[in-house]
Amino acid sequence: MDSIDELYNTLGALRSEQKSLDPEYLNDVQDLSKKMMEGLSKTTGEYLHNLHMKKPSGETLERMIDAVPSSLSHENGKGQLPVQKAVWSADSIPYIPLLAFEGVRHNVGGTGKRGGLLVGHSVDNKRTNVLELLANLQRKSNSEPYVYDTLCLNVLKGLKESNLFLKQDIQDYNLLTSSCRTPCQLRFDYLAEMDPEGLKKRRKNGRTRIHTIINSSDSSENFQLFLTTALKHHPEDIGLLFQRDDTGKTAFECALNRYGNTATFGVIEQCIPLDGAEQLPILHRVVENAPLYSNEFGMRYPSSMFIREKTNGRKLHQSELASGNKTFDQYSMFFLHMSDEQVREIDSGTGLYPFMVSASGETSDLSAVYHLLRRNPSLVNGVFTHNSNSKRRETRTTVSVDRNIISASLNAVIDALIEYPSVFALCDDFFDEGNRKRRESQRRPNAAATEE
Repeated sequence: MDSIDELYNTLGALRSEQKSLDPEYLNDVQDLSKKMMEGLSKTTGEYLHNLHMKKPSGETLERMIDAVPSSLSHENGKGQLPVQKAVWSADSIPYIPLLAFEGVRHNVGGTGKRGGLLVGHSVDNKRTNVLELLANLQRKSNSEPYVYDTLCLNVLKGLKESNLFLKQDIQDYNLLTSSCRTPCQLRFDYLAEMDPEGLKKRRKNGRTRIHTIINSSDSSENFQLFLTTALKHHPEDIGLLFQRDDTGKTAFECALNRYGNTATFGVIEQCIPLDGAEQLPILHRVVENAPLYSNEFGMRYPSSMFIREKTNGRKLHQSELASGNKTFDQYSMFFLHMSDEQVREIDSGTGLYPFMVSASGETSDLSAVYHLLRRNPSLVNGVFTHNSNSKRRETRTTVSVDRNIISASLNAVIDALIEYPSVFALCDDFFDEGNRKRRESQRRPNAAATEE
C-alpha cells in the first residue's frame, strides 16, 4: 500500500469515527488536514504553472483540477495565475481553453472574469489581460518565426466556441489595432472577419484605426496589412483608404505624410494591382476625397473610370460633380466637356439633374447652373414637374428624393435666372414652344369630335 492509499484509508476511518473522537484531537486533525490541503493546492498549482515542461494530456489535467480546484487560483512569484502563465510558452498556450473553462466552473478571478481570462496581468500593473495577449503576442521561435500566430489563433477559436471570447471583446480591448502587425497577421484577419464593421469604428478618443496604425510605425508593413484586409470587407470604401480622422485628414494623406509618395503608392499598388481595379470605384473615391491626386491614380487605374458605383449607381463624372470639388470658375473645362446626355442625365444617387446638383451644394455654383441651363433650357420644366413625379420615380428606383434639396435647387435656379437674365429668354422660348404644342394637341381631339 503506497502513502496516498494509506492516507486515504486513514482519513476515511477518522471521518467515520469523528463523532466518537476527542474534540481536541479532532481539531488538531482538522488543522493538519487544512495545512495538507494548502500544501496540495500549492503543489498542484506549481504543476499548472509548469505545463510547458510537464505537458500532461488534457484528460489528466482535467482530473487534477477536479481533485484540487483551488490550484487554478494559485499565484506564482510574479502574481500570475496558471492561465496567465500559460500564455508565455508555445508549449502551454494550447492548455488555455481548458484552464479557462475549468476556471469559470470554480470562479477563478471572481465574478465576470471568465475563469481568469479577464484578470489584469501583474507584469504591467494589471493593465493587460489574457485575451489581449492572445491577440497581439509576438514572441518568436527560432525554428518557426510566427509560431505564436497560429497557436494563439487556434486558442481564440477554441475560446469563441466555448463563448469565452465574444465579438464585443474586440472593441472593448482594442484587439484590431493591437493585432495589426505582420507577426499577428492570421489573428488580425480572423478578428476582422469576426467584426468587419469594427475596422471602421472610431476609438473612444475619436481616432480611426487606420490612422492610428499609420502613425504608430515608420514602416509601412502594418499599413499594408490593414489595407489588404480592409479591402476584403469594405471594397466600395477602397479599404478605408480615404476615411477621415477627427481633423478631416484622410488616411491616404496621413500615409503620404508618414511614408512619402513612393512608399504610399507602393503599398496601394501591392494591395490593388494595376490591372485589378475593374470592380473597385477607386477613382470615384479619389475625386471625392483626394482630387489633387486624380492624375496619379488615373494613370494607375484607368479602367476604374468606366464603372458605376454599386451603392448608388453613379458614373465617375457624377461623383466628381456631387463631390462639390468642381466649380465652373475653376474647372470650366469639366462642364464644357460634358456631353448632352450627361447634362440631362439624372444622378441616380440623389435623383437630381446635374444643374440641381451644382445648385444644392454647400455653396451654390450659379455659374455652373447658368451654363448647364443654357445647354438644355428644357430641364427647368423638369424641375417644376419633379415634385409631382417624384412618387412615381420612387416606385421605379430605391432613390428617395429629399424635398429640401429640391427646394434649395429651385431657389438656386431662381437666383441664377436673376444673375443671368439671358437665361430667361431661352426658358421663355422653351415654354412658348411647349404651350403651342399643347394647344395643338388639344385642338385635334376637338376637331375630330366636330367631324363626327
